[in-house]
Amino acid sequence: MRKTLLFVILLLTFISCIKEREKFVIKGRVTDFNGKPIDSVTIRLKNRAFENVYETLSDSSGNYSLEVNKGNYYCLYAIKLSEYRVNRLEYWAWNVPVFEDMVINPQYDRMEIYGISVFEPQVTPQETYMLYFRPMSLHKTLQIVSKQEVDSKKFQKAKQTEDLLKKANKLINMSPDTITANELKIEINGVAAEIVGINKITEYARGILMYGYNVQVLKPNNNAQLELKYDRISITLSSSETGEIGKGETFVLR
Repeated sequence: MRKTLLFVILLLTFISCIKEREKFVIKGRVTDFNGKPIDSVTIRLKNRAFENVYETLSDSSGNYSLEVNKGNYYCLYAIKLSEYRVNRLEYWAWNVPVFEDMVINPQYDRMEIYGISVFEPQVTPQETYMLYFRPMSLHKTLQIVSKQEVDSKKFQKAKQTEDLLKKANKLINMSPDTITANELKIEINGVAAEIVGINKITEYARGILMYGYNVQVLKPNNNAQLELKYDRISITLSSSETGEIGKGETFVLR
């Protein structure tokens, strides 16, 4: 009887501790696309107002760790300030749901996959996702900077790239001219998703237009069987036009 009572007390204590947990850890390793660690990368977690609410640096092995309050966060991004707009851009993960310990491994180089948005087309069966993202090429951006004779130091320190560039017809072209299915790898919860459509569009932002892409993918066959609250979607673009690689991720409530 005593053993049973003790077990019940311990079980209730354990359950109470789980319910009361208010903080979780986001950790991972920052690397390039050859698996080489990147040190001194600033990792920031932002709220919807785009304010930095948590921040840390990667160590010499590329590892980082953040203890944060539970909740939904607008985005997590990685940037090495000394290399930004020189030989790298940024990594972004969007709609980060922190309700358990998480592993996010930023991987980035000269192509930035920015502003990922996802919706499920309203047609049955709900077998696809429509993904929107804006790929931004450092190569193409530096070409614009050179052509317009923008001061390189000012460009590297500018808060918004487009603030320094002349906006011919209000359009800034920093994206690859085309993207094919062979250049894209899209994974849902770590499983490759089949691409069924790619469409180039223009996006309005802060008074200018930029190019983005809508990509429709089939959900993997096992996706409906997974007992997950969120789908984790990863987009990796290897552009044959610019020779650059970029990756971005987002989380979608199922």
